[in-house]
Amino acid sequence: MEPVRLELENICKEYQQGDTVIQALQNVNLVIEPGEYLSITGQSGSGKSTLMNILGCLDVPTRGKYRIGGQDVQAMSSGELAAFRSRTIGFIFQSFCLLPDLNAMENVELPLLYQKVPRKERRKRAEEALVRVGLESRMHHRPNQMSGGQQQRTAIARAIASQPSVILADEPTGNLDSASGKAVMEILGELNREGKTVVIITHDDKIAKTTRTNVHICNGIVS
Repeated sequence: MEPVRLELENICKEYQQGDTVIQALQNVNLVIEPGEYLSITGQSGSGKSTLMNILGCLDVPTRGKYRIGGQDVQAMSSGELAAFRSRTIGFIFQSFCLLPDLNAMENVELPLLYQKVPRKERRKRAEEALVRVGLESRMHHRPNQMSGGQQQRTAIARAIASQPSVILADEPTGNLDSASGKAVMEILGELNREGKTVVIITHDDKIAKTTRTNVHICNGIVS
């Protein structure tokens, strides 16, 4: 897909905890331009994960407007939103989120199966994505037969096989050794140079310094 603009306008997210209202996000205003390479930093409990869930259309704000490519996310039905999310956004998680009984190829193909991409095209895209991240010799290995770095590269291949315009990476190097983490960041940087919008959620200042733009969140407030 073509790069899209992400616009958050006065986004608030509240949770009820007993008689107390928790303000997870407070009047967040953020514009992420097409092709941006952005890190969002903050300590645990700062609102980073909530913000990522809003950006990734995994959650909806209590108040405010969120538009992707000019489309109002809140105006979509749940089915429309799921389809839009799968086409537009690729996710990379700290815990990899690979299915243990599937090999690398099958894990990468799975989102394409849900998108009803024809089998031949699914296989082609999955192979290309795995080659892209240097796993041509690990396509038929299951997660427990791969290192942490190889599992994360499989997760990146799964994220890019759908050809999304936005990559959201939540602590993508958090469970990796320094060499594997560096390799993952090099791949993300390359994807950005090719035009994809890359947003990295991290508490690591060293990771944040590798991106072009950095925003900080504390107590649900973005600065």
